[in-house]
Amino acid sequence: MCNPVSTEHPELLLAKGLHEGYEWEITCNGLGYRCGYVRIPPGHPWHGKNYDAVEPYPDVHGGLTFAAADTDCGKGGEDNAWWLGFDCAHAGDAPDLSLPGYCSRMTFPGDTIRTTAYVEAQCRRLAEQAKVAAL
Repeated sequence: MCNPVSTEHPELLLAKGLHEGYEWEITCNGLGYRCGYVRIPPGHPWHGKNYDAVEPYPDVHGGLTFAAADTDCGKGGEDNAWWLGFDCAHAGDAPDLSLPGYCSRMTFPGDTIRTTAYVEAQCRRLAEQAKVAAL
C-alpha cells in the first residue's frame, strides 16, 4: 500500500490520511508545488487505467496527471493497488517558498499558492468521486 512517489522520496511526503475508505497522500514535487494522490484498490473501475482514460473523469484541480501501480515498500510484495494523482503546478498556481525546490523564476503576479489544506480537500474530493464510481 505504498505510493511510488512517497516511497521513493519519503522526504517529500507532506500529509496523508483516509477518506471514504480511500487512502490519500500529499507530496511536493521538488519545484515548490504540491501534488495529491488517492489509492485505488483492485476491482475498482479506475484501477489500472491511465489518468487520461479514467471514466467518469474526475473533477479535481487541474485534472489528473498521474497514474501508477503500488510499490512493495520492501515488504515482500505488491498488493496490486493503483494510485491516481494531480498536481498544483498549472497556470495560476504559484510555488510555495516553504517547500523544497522552490523556484522563484516560476512565479507570476496573481498566482495562488495551493496549500496543504487545499490539496487535502481536493484529495478528499477525488476519494468521494472514486467511491461513487465504484458503485
